[in-house]
Amino acid sequence: MQRIRLNTATEVLASIPTMLGFIPTASVIVIMLKDEIVDGRTTKQIALVTRTDAATGEGAEFDPAPYLEAAARAETTATICVAVAEDAAAVIALDQIAILRQGFRDAGIRDMLALHVTALEAGALWTDLDTYATGLTEDPNASTLSIHNAVEEGRSTAASREDIAARYAVTVEADTATAHAALHAQGTDFVRHAVTELATLIRTRGNPDAELAARVGLCATISPTARDALLFIANGNEHAAAHAFATVARQVRGNARIQILTVAAYCSYISGDGPSTGIALEAAQAAVIEGNGEHDTPLRNLLDFALEHAVSPAAVTTQLHAISAEAARSFGVDVDNRDS
Repeated sequence: MQRIRLNTATEVLASIPTMLGFIPTASVIVIMLKDEIVDGRTTKQIALVTRTDAATGEGAEFDPAPYLEAAARAETTATICVAVAEDAAAVIALDQIAILRQGFRDAGIRDMLALHVTALEAGALWTDLDTYATGLTEDPNASTLSIHNAVEEGRSTAASREDIAARYAVTVEADTATAHAALHAQGTDFVRHAVTELATLIRTRGNPDAELAARVGLCATISPTARDALLFIANGNEHAAAHAFATVARQVRGNARIQILTVAAYCSYISGDGPSTGIALEAAQAAVIEGNGEHDTPLRNLLDFALEHAVSPAAVTTQLHAISAEAARSFGVDVDNRDS
């Protein structure tokens, strides 16, 4: 895999939107780095990137403990802290960064760089909080990391967090009558047909139509095992699967929406897309609340815990890959030949 080096403050700032998946505003961002041996030399590699809102209002409290815990789990040896804010939010953000930097130093973590910038857009002024050196930011969409993600992985950066949330917003509800008719006609083969058809569509980067969305949504509600069979589709196709399940989630309601949003969150998590994971889980929680607490799922809680505690995507994949493969196999899905 190509290694992309970030050597200057300008390069770091230009890459942050791609790391997060959207262009942050009024935010405090921490890039946690860990040591890694490459070609016999110790280098710094990105272990975790976190973002939080810059609190507004007087007396805003800020607790660095979750960041310090995440840093310990990620084996962090150095950090870069960035405040992206202006006006009153900038004052609070800078106070938060001061607290964070002291906490990291007390924990024996190197305080490598701290920056303030009013916006992550071309031509904004950035300032090094230690040396007071300044510079101008570059277009994030033209950064090496952004171009790599677009060309090699087909990933784009959203203009805002709200744009990501819109991917999960409800749209016209799919008619479930044909899905129930298919379940009645296919019986025990229903899950296999739904999983196989969606897997084929995902491999070709297609979008589920209303008819397939209804069947996939129904599949997710039959049983936890049937829902877990859908998780298997993501393995090796994480980004496309996350998009497909988000499309399905917009078209289904109730328990189906909760389950599919949870599957979408899983796909995003194992692809390393933390912001999309968090937003999908928030949408799932809203659907749970709307349903008066019914149909909540241990999987949603597990992913919420993993996100909050910065559990590595690889660890989550390891835990759930075998479970999802066995679930798919139990319904007759050929897990060794995705085309069957």
